[in-house]
Amino acid sequence: MSGIAGMIGEDMSLVDRLLKAISHRGTRDVWKYDEKEIHLGVHELDAGGTNPPWCHSARRGQTVVVLDGRIYNEDMRHLSDAEAVLALYERFGHKFAGHIDGDFACAVADGNSVILARDEAGIKPLYYGHDREGNVCFASEAKAFAGLSGDVREFPPGYVYSRERGFRRFASEAVNTPECESYDQAKTVVRTLLEKAVEKRMQDGAVTGVLLSGGLDSSIITAIAARIDPDIECYTVSMEGAADLPLARDVAEFLKLKHHVYLFDEEEITGVLREAIRCQEMFEESCIHGAIANFLAGRFIQGKAACVLSGEGADEYFAGYDGQYRAAENPEERAAIVNSLVSVAHNTALQRLDRLNAANGYESRMPFLDTAVMDFALKIPLEYKIHGPDEVGKWILREAFSDILPDHLIYQTKRFFSQGSGVSSVMRRMAEQNVSEAEREAFNRQPGNPLLSSVEELYYYRIFKETYSHPCFDRLVGRWDPLRPAFFTSWEKPVYE
Repeated sequence: MSGIAGMIGEDMSLVDRLLKAISHRGTRDVWKYDEKEIHLGVHELDAGGTNPPWCHSARRGQTVVVLDGRIYNEDMRHLSDAEAVLALYERFGHKFAGHIDGDFACAVADGNSVILARDEAGIKPLYYGHDREGNVCFASEAKAFAGLSGDVREFPPGYVYSRERGFRRFASEAVNTPECESYDQAKTVVRTLLEKAVEKRMQDGAVTGVLLSGGLDSSIITAIAARIDPDIECYTVSMEGAADLPLARDVAEFLKLKHHVYLFDEEEITGVLREAIRCQEMFEESCIHGAIANFLAGRFIQGKAACVLSGEGADEYFAGYDGQYRAAENPEERAAIVNSLVSVAHNTALQRLDRLNAANGYESRMPFLDTAVMDFALKIPLEYKIHGPDEVGKWILREAFSDILPDHLIYQTKRFFSQGSGVSSVMRRMAEQNVSEAEREAFNRQPGNPLLSSVEELYYYRIFKETYSHPCFDRLVGRWDPLRPAFFTSWEKPVYE
């Protein structure tokens, strides 16, 4: 992880301002490039391992790269991450992004041209806009533009941009996974790809821990990681008596791993709420629920681990959100709900994890969001993922790893992180003490306001606006739950084609 920023224009000081706003994304000095009208910069985060000190910036001749992300192309292991992007650009030109195996947001300066790109899943963030003079600028987080511009938009996942060519979608050519031929074959491929994904993320020696909630996804990642490194450690945050805590302890005990547990209370939730919302750049209810436990986990990890594994992504790609897809009235609607949860991950769950990692100065790596794992997962029929009359989600994933953990861990029911950690009920009560339903209804009747679904969202929205006062920031916030109405029903999103 790192923080990148840049602009095309004459005001060099603007990049300094953008970088200062995202300085929490790095622990090293800033690397900068200034040449005529092109100004780029990057904050490096030192996650340890064998990465060289400046692995997120590279230059050869008139070509310069600044990068937020990790590159896993097997033939690029001898290069730093930014050097790998540079080599791919030199080989494939504007089509370079489709050949990257990894998660990335990057800028490539080539002479007088700047090319921006972001990975297909939107794992790494990127925002762009214009200053008051109309100059194009970009940064890793939206907060960099607060007080600077009322024209801020999220850079779309899976696109490359340059002034000469505009926005162009790319398709990944970095991996070549087999077609899904049968349930047994798919089960074998899922296991092979996920084990390889964990191994790739641990090969540089930076990973020393796992975020272990006790849920299925983090438990599987922990079990795989423990086979690679039996000394890896686990980190769990929870409220006393929460449902996930005993399961997390069972995982650590079964695998004989060192387990760090932090128990928090309602007072701590109140104490970090404002900062979590400011860091996360969101006010959507379920994302704020998850933010509290993620934020406190980050604080707990500080000083103990600089780079950890996470189970993020399994619910989206293996149909884990049963509360949503079970509401479908037919198979087509069920598929649409599952697909929707994949398409909004970039500005909901993944945004939450990225911002709260950055705010606490550590990096998390997500094997379920490996390029090959995602590619094959999208080929798997939904009936392989959702099983039986009870419509149990992530079925093929459970079956693929049924031999590495006890049955009560593999076949546990789905709970949101905020439910499993005990956060959601506390936060709902907190909001109801501060905001009434009548206030929410009155707010929703005001033209131009986002449509809020609960008193909780209005409570969070008011805190959000303390930092992000311009209406453009409202429109950057994603609605996670496809069963709830969109925040804006009349606002037209940009067309990139």
